[in-house]
Amino acid sequence: MYPTLFEENKLLLIDRLDQAYFPAANIPSEYLPLIIPFAGLYYEQDDDYNVLTQHIQLGPFSLWLHDVFASKDIVLRPYTPFHIWALHFMYEDTLRAELVKTNTFTLEERQCNLFNLYSHMPRVPMQGGKKILSFHINILPSDLMVLVQQYPGLFYLANKRVQRKSSVINEKPYRINAVCNMLIQSVLSCRYIEAPAVYFLQRCCLDLFLNFSQQDAISDEIRPPTEAQTALFNQIFTYLTEHPHINHTVQEVAKMFDMPGVKLAQGFRAHFSVGITPFLHMLKMMMIYHTLMQKACTLRDLALIGGYTRIEDMVRDVEKHYGCNLAALRRSM
Repeated sequence: MYPTLFEENKLLLIDRLDQAYFPAANIPSEYLPLIIPFAGLYYEQDDDYNVLTQHIQLGPFSLWLHDVFASKDIVLRPYTPFHIWALHFMYEDTLRAELVKTNTFTLEERQCNLFNLYSHMPRVPMQGGKKILSFHINILPSDLMVLVQQYPGLFYLANKRVQRKSSVINEKPYRINAVCNMLIQSVLSCRYIEAPAVYFLQRCCLDLFLNFSQQDAISDEIRPPTEAQTALFNQIFTYLTEHPHINHTVQEVAKMFDMPGVKLAQGFRAHFSVGITPFLHMLKMMMIYHTLMQKACTLRDLALIGGYTRIEDMVRDVEKHYGCNLAALRRSM
């Protein structure tokens, strides 16, 4: 079903035809803190390396995490049995991939790229003693075209011209910005299972694609920020994420940080590839969702927490954001 490799070459399946998961009880105990409760697991080990793979199917998104540790020098051979686009985020170390004999590509730590992948096995040498976390979301190109109809923010990405061979779709790699890192950490720390996990994690995957699409669309327009600008907008980001229960307007935030509203809006989008108003809405939706999952509270309580005067408005926004039925979700808890 899959290629057979020998010696230092190690097959890394980045998607699969079927999902025959590994029993969680057989996973070494040192990996248990890394496991997402709702994920299906795979574990492989030999004298050269070990790898914990986690997978969750979320509507059109196929979410994969690979924790790889090489005890000796190895060559990872990533493989997908069918054509996919893979939005990839690299953590913990840097590797150099050989996509074809004449084309190498560096997978830098804390960088993200969108790959157009066929059933081809690039070479990714990995030195002994290195450890990486590879986080990627796969989607069929046809499914991305369907999503565009509901989420126009994906239009730019879905209409990119691609080669008929495995390749990087974006012209240059991008740093994992603070919003993407927040979403990824929300995935890694998610303790929900069944329907609550599906709705929450699927929205995180969608927001990661939307953010990357925006980052790719505006990359040529963005000037490199100064250290002072970066420090200021990181301060704004930290404040907003630490106070999601406060209903800010853009003008209130601008006044708080002593800058014009237009400058705040433009700078926020440039730094984080999302408008500040959609980001404030994202934080509010996440806060309401987590409160719903973790506390016994009424819809009126949720509305008050989210700053709504009408329960119906809160329900409408949450259901639209997460694509769920709130009443059914509450019954499933």
